[in-house]
Amino acid sequence: MTPREPRVAVLAAIACIGLFASVLLLYPVVCATLLPFQAAGEGGEPGDVLSLGAFPESATALLAEPMSDEERLELLIAGASVPLLELSVEQVHALHTRDDAALQERAADLQALTASLYAGAAALEVSPGSEPARSHFIAALDEFAAAGALLGGGIPADRNVTDDALGRLATGTAHLSEALQDCRHLPTDGPDALPVLASLDEEPAPLFPDALQSGERFCYDDARKENSASLIVGPLTRSRTFQTSGTKPVQYTAESGKTYLLVTVRATHLGHRGNGINTRIQTPAESTFILHYDAGTYRPLASPGPTNKGASYSRVALGRGESVAGYLFFEVPEDLDPARAYLQATIGTESPVWLLGRSA
Repeated sequence: MTPREPRVAVLAAIACIGLFASVLLLYPVVCATLLPFQAAGEGGEPGDVLSLGAFPESATALLAEPMSDEERLELLIAGASVPLLELSVEQVHALHTRDDAALQERAADLQALTASLYAGAAALEVSPGSEPARSHFIAALDEFAAAGALLGGGIPADRNVTDDALGRLATGTAHLSEALQDCRHLPTDGPDALPVLASLDEEPAPLFPDALQSGERFCYDDARKENSASLIVGPLTRSRTFQTSGTKPVQYTAESGKTYLLVTVRATHLGHRGNGINTRIQTPAESTFILHYDAGTYRPLASPGPTNKGASYSRVALGRGESVAGYLFFEVPEDLDPARAYLQATIGTESPVWLLGRSA
């Protein structure tokens, strides 16, 4: 980097980290709900076990009364803040270390995440009093998406492009901060912030009582309702190690006490009902999947490509009749019981959840 770039990068990183801290301080109960009991830092690599939680649909199960669209919006903003800021800081770090591959990967993840969040926020019917929060949130998503587009091709040769991308990350962070400040319904700290759901001697209710079973199909449409696709999750398997295929294979080995859970995801283009111009539909990105188990949440590894265990799942655009399948790779505790584990995807305003069940 040139002397000017580290200064801009540090400012952007400080802005992101500062806002992340404010989310945890201002909304500790929301973070406990959406980002349950982070386990990173207890022997795992940063990002392996990240308390990203879920977006509004999962929070609905924890609240006594159905949520309004205003409350859904504010929970969406609070829950989205952590992954948005995490991806932003990781891009700044990749720029600083000149890690071209990591930069492209994180930029693609950021673009996919912002597209999904934009659709979710735009679909909610909120009162005029909540419009400022939504406007700031959408402005933040626009800035983050623009930064991802600028950095999607790797480390820019033009310093001005780098400065523009870092500036957009900082501006997006500022808009996100404004959106959080405009939120009025989020609970702060205190014993009455969330209702008590059950006494300690009662058996805990399923985290997602209406979850799909492994192998069940979830259907969705693109934003224009022109194309339909389906997702099927399962079967799954485990492995302590795996390696990539090719001339320079990379070996992956789980840490002591952990294993890799390989979850099959299959996406299929079901049909087109538009005017024939746009006949392709995007599958969800890896970053939109979250594995829930007990009090922790886990993110999949970035797609490693072809492996000796089979293909890995990654985001693609499907044409009519096309289908793609591959594994999501999660590093999880060795004693994880799939019968109590759930996989959640965020697709626009919908968040389907599957109970994983037994592994092979």
